[in-house]
Amino acid sequence: MAGPVEKSALAAMLDSVEVGQEARDAIERLDERDLQLIDGAILTALDREWKQAGLITAGVMIAAPDEYEELPEAFYALRIRALAQAARIETRGDPAVLKTLQVRLAAQGER
Repeated sequence: MAGPVEKSALAAMLDSVEVGQEARDAIERLDERDLQLIDGAILTALDREWKQAGLITAGVMIAAPDEYEELPEAFYALRIRALAQAARIETRGDPAVLKTLQVRLAAQGER
């Protein structure tokens, strides 16, 4: 299960975006396995070519299992930021604007 630091970090990040109570409840139900699956789906959608983060997010949301249907786009954007902070992906552009943000897998030597 995701630790309290992870949950509190998610909650703090979500405070900066507008999401409904259903979305907040869906996020609270996530555990570490869920986060790994979601992060894995994002990483699988990427390669070394730059791609629009908004398109990656939309694709992952569409392909996600039914139990994730209540998760808002903002949640996936936060996971993209977390993957970038962990140096698993590279970004260019404004991380707050999915339409302009581009993402790709980090180079093998940088992981």
